[in-house]
This record gives sequence, C-alpha cells and structure tokens, in this order.
Amino acid sequence: MDSSMIQDIIDVVGNGGHQVGGIIPDFDALCSDETGSYAETQCHYVMRSLGDFAKATFLEFENAVASNISTTPFAGGGIHHLTRYVMNYIEALSAYSDTLNVLLTLNVLLKDHETEAPNSLLHDMSAVNEKDSIGGSSASCVSPLAAHLISLTSILERNLDNKSRLYNDSSLGHLFLMNNMHYMSQTVKASKLRTVFGDEWVRKCNWKFQRAAVCYERATWSSILSLLRDEGLQNPRSNSVSRTLIKERLHGFYLAFEDVYKSQTGWSVPDTQLRDDLRLSTSLKVIQAYRTFVGRHTKHVSDRHIKYNADDLENYIMDLFEGSPRSLHSFHRRWSLKRVISGMLIWMSYSPVRVVQ
Repeated sequence: MDSSMIQDIIDVVGNGGHQVGGIIPDFDALCSDETGSYAETQCHYVMRSLGDFAKATFLEFENAVASNISTTPFAGGGIHHLTRYVMNYIEALSAYSDTLNVLLTLNVLLKDHETEAPNSLLHDMSAVNEKDSIGGSSASCVSPLAAHLISLTSILERNLDNKSRLYNDSSLGHLFLMNNMHYMSQTVKASKLRTVFGDEWVRKCNWKFQRAAVCYERATWSSILSLLRDEGLQNPRSNSVSRTLIKERLHGFYLAFEDVYKSQTGWSVPDTQLRDDLRLSTSLKVIQAYRTFVGRHTKHVSDRHIKYNADDLENYIMDLFEGSPRSLHSFHRRWSLKRVISGMLIWMSYSPVRVVQ
C-alpha cells in the first residue's frame, strides 16, 4: 500500500487549490483564438490526467484496505494498526484538501465540457473559485475529496467488522469495534477532517462505537447479572427462599466475576477517557445489582458465603482493560490471611498472659 502517490500529485500542482482552479479560466481566456487552441487542449489534458491519477490512487488505496485480511484476532482488542495507518493517512491528506478538491472538481468539469463551448467551462470554474472552502459540512454538500474519504472509511469499517468476528469471545469482538470506531471518530473530530467529513458522519461514528460498548456490556455481564435476580429462588415445596440456591447463585457469580477479571484485565482500551467511562458504566450496573441481592438476602446466608464486599468488586472493576492479565485468587488469599492474622491478634489481646519468672 503506497501512500506517497497522492503526495506526488500535490508536489506537482502545489498546495494552492484556489490558484490551481484559477489557472484554467485565465488560461482559456488567453487562448481563445485558434493560435492558442493547442496549448489550451494540452493544459486541459494535463489537469484531467492529474485528476484521473488521483482517482486511481484512491481506488488502489481502497482495494489495499479491503484486501488486508487477517486470519488471527488482534491481541487485546485494542486499536488495529490498519486503523491507525488509514486514519493517519487521511489526516495527512486533510492538509491538502483545497488542492485535491479543486483537482478532482476540474477532472469532472473538463470531461463534462469536452464537447461544449469554452464559455460554459469558464462559468462553472468561476462558481468553483467563488467558494472559500469545499468541505463536507452537510450531507447535501459533499466535496469530491470527502466522497472518496468517506468511501475509504466505509471499507475500513467493513474490514474491522470482519476482523471482530475472528474472536472466540464475542465480548472482545465488541470491545475491538468500540476501540477502533472511537479512534476513527476522535481522529476526525480533532483535526481539519471534521470540516471534510461533516457533523453527520461524526454523529454516526459516535453512535457506532457507543453501540459496540453497549453490546460488550450485554455480552459480558447479562448472564452474570442474571445470577443476582430473585427469579427461581423460591423453594418449590414452600413459599420461602431457598438458602441453598442463594449460596449457589453467589458462588456462581463469584466464579464468573473472577473469570471476567482474569481475562479482561488483559484486554486493552487505550483511550483513557473511554476506558474510565466503560469501567464506570460497568461498575454502576454490577455493583448496584450485587448490593441489592446481598442486602435482600443477608439474613439467609452467613458471612462466610460473602466472598467479596461491594467496595472490593468496585475496585476490581477499575483494574479492567489495562492490557495486563491479573488474577483475583491472590488478592482473596491475601485478604483471608490478613483476616486470620487480625483475628489471632484480637484473640491474643484477650488471652491471659503468662509471666515467666
């Protein structure tokens, strides 16, 4: 995938889009007689050829992105190198948006006016030059460059969607899509690309990464939180709550939570704000459900069946998505040992002290 070809075009025509657009009508006015017709034709040919080359380069780049096929999932679910490469390339092009827009517009106009009177071309070129900026601020006015770049990001999205399906764990696939769509959105919002892509594209991209975040939460926590519901806890032989079922539900919840902790501490959410937001959203759902369940059934189970308190779980959730796998078992063993030592110290403080003479 050679990204230098567009830069070569920029080097030929220079980064002065409006000046380039002004060359054609000025040159055509000078070459209105028969003597200058050949030079006029050659000028049109050169500009049309540059536009054709730019379009061909965009198409080649799109094909390269589409053909970037993976056979193994991207470790940790972070931002794929293809996403970074494409968005960085697009961002670099935004510095030359005026030149590229005029060049692509000229290409279309010159082809449309091949068999028409020169005055018609002069009129259309004047309309192009009157625009201060050829951007994509609205869906009804999409610049030629924006059309190519939006097409490229659509191809990237389809590629990322295919890559997300390589994960055995659907939760990680959703997290991968969330990370990459968020990166695309942030790259556009934080640069000149926003005027090229437009606010509507940004809104759609935001919606996509937010939807992926919701899908991640559902895939990860729905079955786990179902263990903390009251449905099915009634003893079939009476109207009382089954202590055995409550213990089994708590045991199952702890095992599932520990599995999530072990795997998802190794998953990656590189953006700090996004990582904190996802942790907070997860914590609100999980901790509220856990507090409610334990509080409602605290009289049915002894303390020895409560493996973690709500504050512990909240702190553990804040460890997720750091990209470094960890285990809860060591934490729990240290906590248990601390409790044993504390108990021994309390017992010793109340025990009679034998004084050795």
